[in-house]
Amino acid sequence: MVERAKISHENKVSDGLRKFSNITIDEKYYDTFIWTREILYREDLKIWTESIASEIEKGKNIYNMARLYRVNDVKNLMDLAYSYGVEVFDTSNPQRFKELRKFAEEGLKGIKSKVITIMGTGRQCGKFTTSFILKKELEKRGYSVGMVGTDPHALLCGADEMVIPQVIESCHVAPTIFGAVKKVDLMDRDVIIVSSQTGILADALEVGTGRGGGVISTAILMGSKPDFTILATKETNIELIKKNIKIIELLSDKEVVGITFNSKNLGFEKTEKVINYLSSNLNLPVADVVKNINLKDIVDCIGERI
Repeated sequence: MVERAKISHENKVSDGLRKFSNITIDEKYYDTFIWTREILYREDLKIWTESIASEIEKGKNIYNMARLYRVNDVKNLMDLAYSYGVEVFDTSNPQRFKELRKFAEEGLKGIKSKVITIMGTGRQCGKFTTSFILKKELEKRGYSVGMVGTDPHALLCGADEMVIPQVIESCHVAPTIFGAVKKVDLMDRDVIIVSSQTGILADALEVGTGRGGGVISTAILMGSKPDFTILATKETNIELIKKNIKIIELLSDKEVVGITFNSKNLGFEKTEKVINYLSSNLNLPVADVVKNINLKDIVDCIGERI
């Protein structure tokens, strides 16, 4: 249980923690050090190691979000953690499929909850934000909402289950996602939201960073077996958005029922104009969930299908 934490980097992950978790970010008084940078290059490894070691020596627990580097795999760090009596949690777990296999097998008998998968047209288009805001809005309407997160801060923000798919052998990714969905389904939720990664058309050949691109996005879509999907985007290119919709619907055999637009760098009036443009050209409800533009339309659209 993380109550007060120091974070390593200010980024989209730390923004998510501030928006959706109950953790107090405090550089002075804290119980846990959270390494918030997911993608590390070789030149970052020394800083990562030294930072983790320093915090362990201060007696702080470690929550590590580095995707390809696990504290549990570094003997001297784990020896140090043991000597100081601190807990270490790596969000990346290549063996997660073993823990969820039995749930995936049970899931083949059926999923009672409605499943919504939040897909994206690329990086940082608002999938995580969309997922948690929709969860909150649906709960306001009395629905019991489950969450399967694929971001490393998902558990800290209240997700029921978390799978970091990029580190799992590719043949196991879709069944692992499906197992997580079934495990949440057994909690008797009305609806389960699954948050995806990058985009279906993302570069799958970005070697060495652990992003995974379209391969991971496709596996999450196939594994979640959604009843319908929402597409998050920061794009205004209608043809590109249509291409994403077409592929998602072809692969899942289910509808994309709405669009959420990330207007981070736009003012309110400009955002409204873009949303109206997208909605009229795509013939779908389009919302900015952060600025609360047409949010009710998206939630109504979901409510009609639950």
